Amino acid sequence: MDPKLTKWLRWLKIIHDEIQRLVLAKDAFWEVQQIIKSNKKIQKPSYFYQYLGNTYVSYSVIGMRRQFKVDSQSISLSRLLTELAETPEVISRTYYKGLYSGSGVERFADRDFDKFSEPGAPHISKKKVLEDLKKLRDAGRKLEDYADRRVAHRDKREVKSPPLFKDGDAFIELVDKRYVKYHLLFHATSMLSLMPTYQYDWKEIVREPWIPPEPKESNETLDAETRDEATRAG
Repeated sequence: MDPKLTKWLRWLKIIHDEIQRLVLAKDAFWEVQQIIKSNKKIQKPSYFYQYLGNTYVSYSVIGMRRQFKVDSQSISLSRLLTELAETPEVISRTYYKGLYSGSGVERFADRDFDKFSEPGAPHISKKKVLEDLKKLRDAGRKLEDYADRRVAHRDKREVKSPPLFKDGDAFIELVDKRYVKYHLLFHATSMLSLMPTYQYDWKEIVREPWIPPEPKESNETLDAETRDEATRAG
């Protein structure tokens, strides 16, 4: 196997986990917002809600920023696509069809490979990879600027157009779809999203009081203490 392909496969596992954490964070954050929206008793001013929002923004923006860094020390989806575009011959049609060999879907190998190449071409298309890379860069530009100037550190320059929650959500959805697309290229297996199925009810924790009521002293105990004090005073 080509050393570059070996490296990319290793990177892909790291990128998978990074993006999946973003997908999960987005899902959990908006589920909590729905819980608050559905319960009038907790719709009141609380710093805790501000804390949740600030935490989600900081975590997700930095996580998104990771995926469009392409410097020599970064492992990101953008860097992976950059290297694919630089050496598209590494992933050939022959290699890809070999991933389908002996499977029940072997007849779909050429059709699936054509999603990444020109019809019948011997390797993936540089142009198609660069198109995907441009979409990531365009969608992430505002987020990267905000991350660099307000989250990673405080920059004296103002942020002219701060991103909204919908901008972050759209980028997470985009990077999720792009990962799924290239997972098919590297592993010849398809999926709809990196959003997993929860194996337990994570919302169960909010169905129980977080601060249990403090036990009240009984009248009998208070009466006994009063008698003791009266006895000592006499």
